[in-house]
Amino acid sequence: MIPFKSGMVVVGSDFCGRKSEIRRLKESIKSYSRVCLIGERRLGKTSLVYETVRQLKGYSLIFIDLLGVKSSDDVIRRVMDGIFSSAHESALSRMIKSFASLRPVVGLDPLTNSPTLSLSPNAKTAPNTLEEALEYINKQKRMVVFFDEFQALLDLPPSEQSDIVARMRSRIQLHTNTPYIFAGSLRNEMDRMFFDHSSPFYKAALRFEIGSLVKTDFMSFITNAFASGERSIGNDLLTLLFETCHDIPGDIQRLCQSLWSESSAGDTLDMKNFAPAIQRLLCDEERAYTIFIENITGQQLKCLRALAEVGGAASLGGDFLSLTGIVANSSVQRALNSLVKKRIIFRDAKLYRFCDPFFGEWIRYKRL
Repeated sequence: MIPFKSGMVVVGSDFCGRKSEIRRLKESIKSYSRVCLIGERRLGKTSLVYETVRQLKGYSLIFIDLLGVKSSDDVIRRVMDGIFSSAHESALSRMIKSFASLRPVVGLDPLTNSPTLSLSPNAKTAPNTLEEALEYINKQKRMVVFFDEFQALLDLPPSEQSDIVARMRSRIQLHTNTPYIFAGSLRNEMDRMFFDHSSPFYKAALRFEIGSLVKTDFMSFITNAFASGERSIGNDLLTLLFETCHDIPGDIQRLCQSLWSESSAGDTLDMKNFAPAIQRLLCDEERAYTIFIENITGQQLKCLRALAEVGGAASLGGDFLSLTGIVANSSVQRALNSLVKKRIIFRDAKLYRFCDPFFGEWIRYKRL
């Protein structure tokens, strides 16, 4: 079995490091604080919260993923889905009664054969459904509420955004015995929500930013994972993995999955194994990357090509600008802003970077 996990929540022995972050989150949860948790995608924010709650005896978690919400109704449905998903079998009947007007549907989890509860697709949410859901949450004991990709609320239509954010804030501020964690991957937008005077959530949570894992700890973790399958990995290759993935744990594990699949028990992995592993990964992602290319302009592609050529991270400086081949700096800026909105790249301080570093490798490999 491949010991590397990516694109999923990991806890227990699959979780690496973050001892100080876990300690700090535990303190916040026990004191019923609100936390604004900021970190890039695939850094392990969700796993960090799950592992922290797992280590706290007697606590449960409501996970509410707001990625991709387009309307107030979407937000309310995500909140309800989070509540339903957190319910233990013994609480299902009570929950059905609490939200009878929404006609919750009882189903069966295909993996565990346990009963599940979900919101009917054609159920109409009443104007006060959000308030009822938040009040239900507040009545639960030792329940940690985790909103992921909270900044997605800023993508709602302006009138709906201001309404839903204000309503959430008005209720949550009264929940003195419920710890809330608001996580987001876009630093500027999360700061705008929690540290801008005009935002309803202004200073409603403590800022908690996480970075990459301690490199020595994660390198040891990776080395031991390969050793569990009677494989060893050279230091030069290990260093190259971290450089290629900009130290992002989720991306490093994706590349390690490819390395594992390209090797056998007893192998010593070194630099010669890198290219085959990258090619395998790019083949797996071919369709997704092709869709990206089909939905961008020529100038946006020039910017991506230049970004790939400089290693996947660049500031808006002379060398990068000249590589784009675009004469007007304003045109480059517009193209980059559009790519940020499409979530193909993001801005980290003064650097523009690929959201998926392997997309840059694919552009170079295809010579686009």
